Amino acid sequence: MSVMFLYHSELYVAVLAGLIAHWTYFIHGEHDLEAPNIARVHILLSILIGYSEWSLAKLSIWHAIDQSLAIGLAYLASLMFSIIAFRLVLSPLRHIPGPLRLRWTKLTHVWDTARGQNFKDLHQLQREYGDVVRTGPNEVTVFGTDAYFQVHGSDTTCTKAAYYDILKPMVSVQTTRDPVVHAHRHKVWDQAMTLERLEPVVYELAHKLIDELRYRENGIINMTQWLEYYTFDLMGLVSMGVRFRGLSRCEDSIISLFRRAHRNLGLFAPAPWIQHLFMSIPFITRMKDLRQYNEWANDQLAKNIENLNHNSDRTDVMKHIIEDAIKHGGVGRNFNDVFGDFIIAVVAGSDPPWQALVDLMYYLTREPNHVGLIRQELSLIDLHDYRALQIQPHLNACLYETLRLHPGVPSGSYRLPPHGGITLNGVYIAYGTTIVTPQYSLQRDKRNFSRPDDWIPERFTTRPELILDKRAFMPWGIGKHICLGKNFSLMEMRVAVALLVTEFDFSFAPGEDKESVLKQTTDFFTAAPGPLKLVLRSHKGNH
Repeated sequence: MSVMFLYHSELYVAVLAGLIAHWTYFIHGEHDLEAPNIARVHILLSILIGYSEWSLAKLSIWHAIDQSLAIGLAYLASLMFSIIAFRLVLSPLRHIPGPLRLRWTKLTHVWDTARGQNFKDLHQLQREYGDVVRTGPNEVTVFGTDAYFQVHGSDTTCTKAAYYDILKPMVSVQTTRDPVVHAHRHKVWDQAMTLERLEPVVYELAHKLIDELRYRENGIINMTQWLEYYTFDLMGLVSMGVRFRGLSRCEDSIISLFRRAHRNLGLFAPAPWIQHLFMSIPFITRMKDLRQYNEWANDQLAKNIENLNHNSDRTDVMKHIIEDAIKHGGVGRNFNDVFGDFIIAVVAGSDPPWQALVDLMYYLTREPNHVGLIRQELSLIDLHDYRALQIQPHLNACLYETLRLHPGVPSGSYRLPPHGGITLNGVYIAYGTTIVTPQYSLQRDKRNFSRPDDWIPERFTTRPELILDKRAFMPWGIGKHICLGKNFSLMEMRVAVALLVTEFDFSFAPGEDKESVLKQTTDFFTAAPGPLKLVLRSHKGNH
């Protein structure tokens, strides 16, 4: 009787412990970074309980294991019941509409994100639920221009959410949550990203792209692949002084490794604690690519630092970052910051322009009359005079309209409201809630643009009435965290498009699904376009 009484008492204590753990710990603050330690503590406690049942209660080892499992399940059931009940009934977000499967757990959102269509899923939720949708136990997705400015404008009191700790212990200029640190490092990047310095490199690689495509005239070319080589090679040179030579070799294993690692990071964006937990477990194959990419980056950074000691004439971004680290205590002291910028440098500069270039080539192939208008403009200037190139109205209109329809970060970034909460679109959102603001939906909102889903470059030139709210065009973001590579990305896109349209006529490859480039676009924080297979022919040879 005493043994049974003790057993039931232990179960009652376990149930109580689950409730206490939720209400005194899990319900307060952020715990994403603590996920590995939380798991370790619970595993250790389970082992200690089993050992106590065996050594103190004198149970057989198998009976002790059974009893410790029962106690663990009672604790877990109590904890989960309390968490779910709070999320559905007592949460300060309970009044905000949203699908049930997202309100009680983010794991369902991770499952959805695996399809790579998060931006479309969020867009559909706006149609179903309105401008404020509860998309997680502690997350809301907010639509509308006014709300976007409240969250991201220069005078906002919102701050970056837990997602930006995803590279920890590495911290980049994009992921730092400290506004003072961000402001300082933003200045370092600005000093390095001067267009006068970058212009020769852009033209060099844009011409390399044209040369490689000439060799493949009249054959089927996957433009998605070749434009990725171009933007990736370019950021390698600009950001770290490394020649990836994807254009020369027609492949690059680092690109493939990076894509797989990037997919893992994007997959866990809705629940970053999973990524932190998995990265703490050595043999989780799911994270193998991310670990390999980090190992490659670590080796490359060491070579980069050594090269800088022997080549003071370097002008790439990492040179400025390393020198700034030396001024502020040395590279060793600031290694996680330097490494964070090194890791993020390529994706920050290559992904958004890559997607925009691929999508623009799709639209120009689909509607070739715009190619003629761009050629007419370009015939009047020197293509190698970038100052002249950057003010060509129809070229810019085609780029802007493509960026409007396909922003580089379509699902938006993650923010936290200030202490005391914030009211967006008339809905109060409590402090500690993650706020998501999808740019894809903002720039396709019929309140901001007439015929919002149609590609009409003239809305930026001769048909301004198609833009109902100019503020809503913000593919680079706004405020303090506006994309620091905006001007550079425009340069790499303008130069590439100008050379492509003057050099080639292009058409869809025979049998090509003309919509696959859009249908197969994936969203893992930054977007990646689907395949675009074209046939290129010399324009000069046809005229």
